[in-house]
Amino acid sequence: MRKKVDSGDTAAVVGLGVAAARRGDVAAAEVWYRAAADRGDVDGMNLVGLLCEERGAVAEASRWYARAAAEGDTVAMHGLARIARRDGRLDDAERWYREAADHGDQEAMTAVADLMSSTGRADDEWYRRAAESGDPRALAVLGTRLRAGGELAEAERWLRRAVEVTDEPFFMVELGSVLAERGDLDEAGTWHRRAASAGHVDALGHLGSVLVARGDLARAEEAYREAAGTGRRSAMAALALLLAHRGEVGEAEDWLARAATSAGVEVDHDLWSALPPLGATALDRRERDAATRVLVVLGVLARRQDDVDRAERCLRRAAGVGDAQAMHELGMLLTRWGAAARRAAAHRPGRRVEPVADQPATWFTRAAEAGHPDAMLSLSALHKGRPEGDLWWRRAIAARQADAMEALVDDSSG
Repeated sequence: MRKKVDSGDTAAVVGLGVAAARRGDVAAAEVWYRAAADRGDVDGMNLVGLLCEERGAVAEASRWYARAAAEGDTVAMHGLARIARRDGRLDDAERWYREAADHGDQEAMTAVADLMSSTGRADDEWYRRAAESGDPRALAVLGTRLRAGGELAEAERWLRRAVEVTDEPFFMVELGSVLAERGDLDEAGTWHRRAASAGHVDALGHLGSVLVARGDLARAEEAYREAAGTGRRSAMAALALLLAHRGEVGEAEDWLARAATSAGVEVDHDLWSALPPLGATALDRRERDAATRVLVVLGVLARRQDDVDRAERCLRRAAGVGDAQAMHELGMLLTRWGAAARRAAAHRPGRRVEPVADQPATWFTRAAEAGHPDAMLSLSALHKGRPEGDLWWRRAIAARQADAMEALVDDSSG
C-alpha cells in the first residue's frame, strides 16, 4: 500500500483514508482524502465534500462537489442537488439531478420525477425512464399509479419487470394483487407464496384472500393462521371472520380480542362478501351465540348491507357491556338512520322526543371517554369552532399516534 501511495496511486491514498475512518479517526481520514483530492481524485473530492457537509461547512462542500461534478461524477452531482434542495433552491437541485440523469444515473431520474411531482408537473416520462433502467422506487411508483388508475395490464408489465430486476418480495405481492384483480387467481397465489417464502410479512394475508376467492377456505384458514401467528392484526381479524362465518364464534372472539386496537377491529367487508352467503337463520344463530367483539363485527357488516335492525341489535348489545367500537358504530348508525323506534314511527303523525339513549352524541361521548379515537373525531366535528371541539381533536390525534407506535412495535417484533 505504501509503495502505491508513494507512486501517486490516489485510489490507495483514498483507501488509507477509508481505513482511518473505520478506526474512528476522522481527522486522519480527512488528511488522506484531501491528499487524494488535491491530486485530482474524484472519490477524494466527494469524501472531503461529504465531511464538510456533515459538519456544516456547506460552501466548502459545494466547491469540492463542483470540482468532482466537472469531471462528470454523478455522486458529486447528487451532493450539489442535495445541498440545493435543503436550501430551497429547487431549480438548482433539479438541474443537477437532470445532469446526473443524463449520465445514466437511475436515482437521479427518479429524483427529477419526484421534484416535478412535488411542483405539480407531469412526471411520468421520468419515472418511466428510471423504471426502464431498473430503479426500484420508480418501478414501485409506476406500478402503484397504474394499478390505482385501473391500467392493470400495464401495471402487470412493470411489476413483472420489477420482480425480474430486484427479486424483492414487495413487488411479488404487488404483482400477485394485480393478477388477482385481473382474475388470474392461480398465478396470483403463486406470487404470494413466493413472497411469503422470502419473508414478506403480509404476503400470507394476501394469499388467504386469493384462496377465499377461489373457494378454498381450508387453505385460506391455514394461511391466515400462519400470518396471525407472526402477530399480524389484519390476519387475526381475517381469521376471526372465517371462524365467525363458520359459526365458531368463541374462537373468533379470542382472535378479535388479540387483533383489536383502541379503535377496535377493522372489518374486512370484501372478505366477508367473498364467503358463501349466510341466510337469516344462520345469522340469527351467530348473533345469538356471539360475545362482544363478534357482535360488533356482525353489526358493522349488517350496517354496511343496510340490514339496519340487525345492526342496531348487535351494536346495542355490545355497547351495553362497554365496547367502545360498538358505541361509536351505534352513534354512526343513529346519525344516519335513527333508532328502531324512530324508524318505525317515521310515517306516523305526531312529534316524537328522542330519548338520550337514541342520540348519536350520547354514544360518541361514551365511546370517546372510553378511548375510541374515531369517536373523538366525531365529537370534534359536532363541537367544531368551540374549545371542546379542539380538545377532542387533540385527544384523537394523540390516540391515533399511540396506535401507530403500537403497530410499529408489533411489526418489529413480528
